Amino acid sequence: MDLKELRSRVTGAVTTSEDSHYERLRRSMVWNRLVPQRRPHVVVQVANENAIAEAVRFARTNGMKVAVRGGGHSWIGYSLRDDSLLIDLGRLKSVSLDPQARIAIIQPAVTSQDFNRRLAAEGLAFPVGHCPTVPMSGFLLNGGIGWNYRAWGPSCCSVEAARIVTADGNLVVASEKENTDLLWAVRGAGPGFFGIVTEYTVRVFPAPGAIITSTYYYPLAMVSEVGDWIGSIAQELANQVETTIFISAAPAEIADRCRGSNGFACGVSATAFAENAEAAASMLKVLENCPLVADCLRRVVNFPTPIETLHRMNSLSTPPEHRYLTETMWTNSPPANVLAASRERFLEAPSTKSTQLFAFLASVNAAELADCAYSMSGDALSICSAAWERPGDDAANRAWHSDTTAALDEYAIGHYIGESDILADPGRAERCFDKESWQRLQILRGKYDPDGLFHSFFSQH
Repeated sequence: MDLKELRSRVTGAVTTSEDSHYERLRRSMVWNRLVPQRRPHVVVQVANENAIAEAVRFARTNGMKVAVRGGGHSWIGYSLRDDSLLIDLGRLKSVSLDPQARIAIIQPAVTSQDFNRRLAAEGLAFPVGHCPTVPMSGFLLNGGIGWNYRAWGPSCCSVEAARIVTADGNLVVASEKENTDLLWAVRGAGPGFFGIVTEYTVRVFPAPGAIITSTYYYPLAMVSEVGDWIGSIAQELANQVETTIFISAAPAEIADRCRGSNGFACGVSATAFAENAEAAASMLKVLENCPLVADCLRRVVNFPTPIETLHRMNSLSTPPEHRYLTETMWTNSPPANVLAASRERFLEAPSTKSTQLFAFLASVNAAELADCAYSMSGDALSICSAAWERPGDDAANRAWHSDTTAALDEYAIGHYIGESDILADPGRAERCFDKESWQRLQILRGKYDPDGLFHSFFSQH
């Protein structure tokens, strides 16, 4: 099969590196404006499942490796691979919902925001991504650390079936009844998955009667004390409460009081997902008993935040058309120790759009992950992100992020595959899984993709 025949067989668009619009298309494949220089040879923007299979067969026939773009939200632009055939799933956005059965069938490019809106209209919910523009494809493959994680669990645990184009260009179904090993891999294998998921069947949940959030801002100098206290109560909070300590630019109302800390403040945000507003407020009441509350610079208590509102709030911390670096780590270390290391680095941060999150997620246990490739967990997940706008600031922000990541690494027990730079440091990929799951993934890769058609975790090109 040559390119002419591929174009005749594919419903969608086929672009090569020789086409005049190639560079514009290549850059659009990544949401992050810090676009890698890697250049796929062919980009196939598929419009249906059959086009995916045809593109895979073309790549196999022509000795090309295959990369897959679900929605382009990978921070590291993982889907851009030199000399590869890139299959772009960005046009596949349909949702089919059975409200009575609480089952949804979704295509890979459906965003968290759009999926949530569809569910909310039916009084349903799902642990969609915190960022509204994150598509469900890579989010689910990576495990899915979504809203109400401690109660609803990792999002991949709700995947009941998937349709997959394998390395031989055939379509298979993975479920609890057939191809169960593939279903296990779909639940968290991440960008090293050895196939292309064209459709997910997921279990959805009744929407909470009320979702409310309380947020408290403190001086950055107090981040260790805040970490100590929140760490002492975090595991006593109901599983329906999502609690995060963060470092970010101070809101305008308190900006003058934070000039001495490079414009940054620390804060605590807790969101309760409950049957009603009274129950939610009761879950968050303990935060009012914080011995540090007299030093609070600003607080917003019991603010109604349906997931749509949470998405709007979170979009402020990930504005489009910016340049991003991010790194994650699972940790069991005392929050005060980790946050003290972060505080020193933020005093020197070149961009006030950079952030640090320390999310308490420890209620998920090994038994819940038994049927998932997603297998790394800890008391908390720390996410450090550098964000800036101008290319001229690349060097300063890269250096800052690298130094901050290095300072935090001593506290890491593992990483989250969805937001870890496994290209700059391929060893991080293995540290995103427990030993048994990592070994099983390698065995399954040998079974389903023995010729290495799909890029593995370690491939640099």
